[in-house]
Amino acid sequence: MATARGTGPGRQDEDIRQSRLLTRRINYRRDKLLHDAWEVSELFAPHLAILAFPAAGNPVLFGSPTLHSVLRSFLAGADDGTETAAEAAARVAAMRREAGWFEALVSQEQARLHAVACKVKAAQEEQGREHWWEVDVDALGEAELPEFATALDALRADVLRRLAMLAEARKPPRRQ
Repeated sequence: MATARGTGPGRQDEDIRQSRLLTRRINYRRDKLLHDAWEVSELFAPHLAILAFPAAGNPVLFGSPTLHSVLRSFLAGADDGTETAAEAAARVAAMRREAGWFEALVSQEQARLHAVACKVKAAQEEQGREHWWEVDVDALGEAELPEFATALDALRADVLRRLAMLAEARKPPRRQ
């Protein structure tokens, strides 16, 4: 059976390869565009909206502070009671301030737990114990006891979980 020149299986494979290459190129450029838009919005905090409608696939949407608020600010007569870009930017700024406050609380708690761990280690060395869970609780202060009890409970749960895994591994296989 004769085929027209350039329509055989080799040509079809080449078309498939070109199509995949084009798809990879488009995906790379789309990801790069979104990454650059995110960087610009983080560095300079502009009101930024990107809408891309590829020929195939889902549309690509990006907005800072939000896509809807940016579009609403620039579309005339769209007074439907939603927030503007300035209002959304203020809301996002408040969320960032709150996140900073939580980060400060987390760092304070980490510092407190580190201090407790240092006191337990010091008591361990002072008493000449090999493991931290062998420390005499009378040597610890009142602030360290709840953390010490929590750590002991976590150790107990871990040991029980490991014992259950070992017991499960030692069981003979079930007959079918």
